[in-house]
Amino acid sequence: MVAAKLQRFNYRFLAIASFILIFDTAVVHTIDDPFLVYAILFDFMLVIPFLYWLFVMRAKGKSIAKILPFPLLGATAAWVALPATQRGTYWHTVWQLEAALIAVELAIVGYELRLAYRLIQRFRLTAKQEPNTGEALRTAMYEGAGKGKLARFMLHDLLAVYYLLFSWGKQRTTGSTDSIISFTYHRKTSQTLYAALITKVILLEGLAMHLLLQQWSHWAAWIMTAADLWLLALIWADSRASFLQPIKLDSSQLKLRYGLRMQADVPLAAIAAVRYSAEYHPSKEEHRESAMPHLSTPNIRIELAYPLLIEELLFQPRTVSRIYLALDEPSEFVRAIEQMREGNSC
Repeated sequence: MVAAKLQRFNYRFLAIASFILIFDTAVVHTIDDPFLVYAILFDFMLVIPFLYWLFVMRAKGKSIAKILPFPLLGATAAWVALPATQRGTYWHTVWQLEAALIAVELAIVGYELRLAYRLIQRFRLTAKQEPNTGEALRTAMYEGAGKGKLARFMLHDLLAVYYLLFSWGKQRTTGSTDSIISFTYHRKTSQTLYAALITKVILLEGLAMHLLLQQWSHWAAWIMTAADLWLLALIWADSRASFLQPIKLDSSQLKLRYGLRMQADVPLAAIAAVRYSAEYHPSKEEHRESAMPHLSTPNIRIELAYPLLIEELLFQPRTVSRIYLALDEPSEFVRAIEQMREGNSC
């Protein structure tokens, strides 16, 4: 039903946009009036992008700010649609609309800078109480920018930059206390070795693909190389986060920080059962409703008492009914959770 509704919105947009394009092009080739250049630029640069947001992007929950690049495409389309005799007026007209759009973009940039300033101030306050920089960044982002999709993307990229470039002098705090128990997951899963092997493969294959694509397109070759470098950055940031951020358990919750791949605060009351095995191989149906440690073979299965929101790839949320983990000490993890739950029930 939702798919049919989106298709109806798409067809509606295509019908209206096509009518505007055909009608405006026919009129400007029929009537020689410089005023029509303003009307066409208005339709192509503002009306059609707005309609695209209204009928297509809004249905997907996208902000209207996402259409800011589209007026440039509209200006190009208007240049093609105008007859040669009107293109002199085009250059006189388009800069005025571009100036207005630039003013809007500057206002948005100013808002983003203000938001960044607020986040920095909030981070400074949070860091005084939270010694873990990763957790301080997480708290500052969610308190300052909310928990929308954009804020989650920003937090993911911010943590990736931090772990990749600024975390190398930090030490992992794995010592367990009476109230908090830590569990690592990077040793037996060989996070560093895995990152090194993937780096070797990507560098060799990336060089070969770059040389191959360069014969066809320099742009395609460099885009592919940039994508490989971005992937390598994520792999090493995740590896570093896996070393610095162990999973922590206290009397009220399981603080799940599994590199940059899985994030959640799981209340102990939400855990119905926890088991460990040498390996778990979930079926396709279980994959759909489970959070998984990607690129690792799980040895822990947590059954949830009710569906819970988990942050996975790029910190985007997903509701799951079970969680799989790959830990260095699975038996100790299960025993600790059972002891915590028994202590809470007493």
